[in-house]
Amino acid sequence: MRKKSLAVLLAAILLFGTLCIGVSAQTEAEEVVLSETDISHSINPDMYGIFIEDINNAVEGGLNANLVRNNSFEYLHNDQELSGWEFSGGYTRETEGGMNANNPSYVTISGTGKLTVKNLGFCEYYDYKTYDANEKSIQRPGMGIEAGESYDFSVWLKNTHTTVDVYLVNKNGEKISDTNTFRVSVDDAWQKFGSSLTAASTGEAALVMEFESGPVSLDFVSLYPCASHGYNTAAWKYTTLRKDLYEALYELHPAFVRFPGGCVAEGDSLENNYNWKNTIGPLEQRKQTYNLWQNEVIDYNNSFSVGYHEYFQLCEDLGAEPVPILNVGLVCQPRSGYDEQYAKYQLGELTEEEWQAYLDTIAYRPGTAEWDSYVQDVLDLIEYANGDQSTEWGAKRAENGHPAPFGLKYLGLGNENWGEVYFRNLQALKEAVEAVYPDITIITSAGPVSEGEQFDASWNILSEQYADTVVDEHYYQDDTWYLENTDRYDDYDRNGPKVFLGEYAATSTGVGTIQTKSNLKAALSEAAYMTGLERNGDVVTMASYAPLLAKSNAQEWTINLIWFTAHKVVLTPSYYVQMLYMNNTGSEYLDAALPQGNDGLYQSVTVDREKELIYVKLVNTTGESRRMQYSLDGFGTVNYADILTLSDRSELACNEENRTTITPKTQKLQDGSLSFTASGYSVNVLRIAYGSNTTGNGLYRLPKMPETGKYYTPVERVLMWAVPAAVVVVGGSVALVVWLRKRKKSNA
Repeated sequence: MRKKSLAVLLAAILLFGTLCIGVSAQTEAEEVVLSETDISHSINPDMYGIFIEDINNAVEGGLNANLVRNNSFEYLHNDQELSGWEFSGGYTRETEGGMNANNPSYVTISGTGKLTVKNLGFCEYYDYKTYDANEKSIQRPGMGIEAGESYDFSVWLKNTHTTVDVYLVNKNGEKISDTNTFRVSVDDAWQKFGSSLTAASTGEAALVMEFESGPVSLDFVSLYPCASHGYNTAAWKYTTLRKDLYEALYELHPAFVRFPGGCVAEGDSLENNYNWKNTIGPLEQRKQTYNLWQNEVIDYNNSFSVGYHEYFQLCEDLGAEPVPILNVGLVCQPRSGYDEQYAKYQLGELTEEEWQAYLDTIAYRPGTAEWDSYVQDVLDLIEYANGDQSTEWGAKRAENGHPAPFGLKYLGLGNENWGEVYFRNLQALKEAVEAVYPDITIITSAGPVSEGEQFDASWNILSEQYADTVVDEHYYQDDTWYLENTDRYDDYDRNGPKVFLGEYAATSTGVGTIQTKSNLKAALSEAAYMTGLERNGDVVTMASYAPLLAKSNAQEWTINLIWFTAHKVVLTPSYYVQMLYMNNTGSEYLDAALPQGNDGLYQSVTVDREKELIYVKLVNTTGESRRMQYSLDGFGTVNYADILTLSDRSELACNEENRTTITPKTQKLQDGSLSFTASGYSVNVLRIAYGSNTTGNGLYRLPKMPETGKYYTPVERVLMWAVPAAVVVVGGSVALVVWLRKRKKSNA
């Protein structure tokens, strides 16, 4: 009896260990025929793109290469504290006699002896992987400085007659750069002064300006890495981009860029309504505002150093279509209490007059002077993007560094909007745009949710009155939801409005906190869901993951595509899924069913008949490997085949700072074979060149990947060693018991 119990225990442990490391395999291959006669519908060449919103320090403190936080003293955190700055003595923040109307604030310091001004840059606010505020890191320098690199410094001064020393210091106050010294003698006219610094070591730094004597009035301080993207080029006339973040975006090769929001595109009041004209031209003339995502802890503003012109230029550099999202003269509805006020109105607690008065506090009303002015701003934006240099705004674009038109094709009107006020303003704005620019594709909004009364009401109106638009849907769900809803668009009206999935991401329900929730489990569910987007490519024409960027320990959103620190970039499994899909999608969809249906496998097949390439995306969400066999019917000879794979034995695999666990890999299939094993927890892209494409010409090549090492959660690390150890111990114990019993019997 005891021997039997031990054997059962051993079997259970062995089974558990097998399940944990996912080595069980299917023995028979699943056969799939790819027939040319099954090609069904076209896929939009602009199918996959990216969405940039300044949340999580994504732009300010991220993509914007300027390392100085609150660089023109325009922002007071909680209307009290001058964010980002430290002074050795007293200072006054003044608004009379500023540089210009858009940049009125500046600082005057005075006193005897040397006067020191320090900017900390963009700090980290939280303990790692938490939302617990860290007071020490908030007070530490946060500028990412690299040894041997040069940095351009500039400051505007007036009423200053002294010598200035400029240098960088680390968290201990030690110099980590050379010191640049220059003499200033300027009266009441603002004047710009600049110099260059070279870093002696790598680390997080603060910028120090040391004045020999006062008084000193200063404004608009900048520190740009000379290695940043666009530095010293005519195209990037006013600002540059952080190089490693730009390169991460470039390697995706997105078809479009949606910008600048999100809620940021709306503002939270009519006074703070986003005005694109305030974001172009010389940086010191741009009107700064507080960031909508700042809170009691997170502390930064929008300098708009990356403004509308830079977004257009970024799109051009990436080879992507610009997709600006404009509000319809309506502020962010959740931030304005719209639902609460509408409920009161429905219950009769607000009269019609009171309801209309409320709407006038959150939206411009068509027919008013404010509305007409806003409409003109929208028309001017299109002229800025598409007008030649003989037009007023085309000339301004040329003045800002881009003589040729940008070629704007898409225009979003509204972000996560709904209800009567949205459709009232949408109708009036759409008519005004199409009267002048009938070829622009208008993108409308279905609100911020994936289903329900509000969603259905919006879609009813959009289907009846706006079938000529593309409808922007947004939703964030857990990973299970995406797996259960891969058929979401199967029943959408093929003759109705097309769909732009402008914001989506999966939240892992498994083990993990903050960055570790951006794991393979979430990426697998997104990849599976995206096969449904391609299957319904005649309805879903565009899609972009969100949010795109997040500074580690400064996040307002838990799930993000790319994390970064002052020095490093962390590319998540979801990032690599987007990379695989963006760069491996044909122009037409091919219907090809899996023999066993979606039993944990999800498939999409697209074809590019011009290049003679076939792309099979196969997502295995199970821990069990699956053998697959593909064959062609009507396409001709298979000349070349390879497979890109993103996989790991654990669905909790993730990438973190200094720990890259999972990246995609390429494997060439030999002798025209279309047989392979889809590992458990894997995203696979089988690429086939056929016909006259004899070498795989036109296939995307993966960039050089970082070296990988294993990292799992503490629980998994224990299991990784505990299970094999238990197997050895128990197995050895059983063997010992059996041996002792046999010996005992033989001695008897």
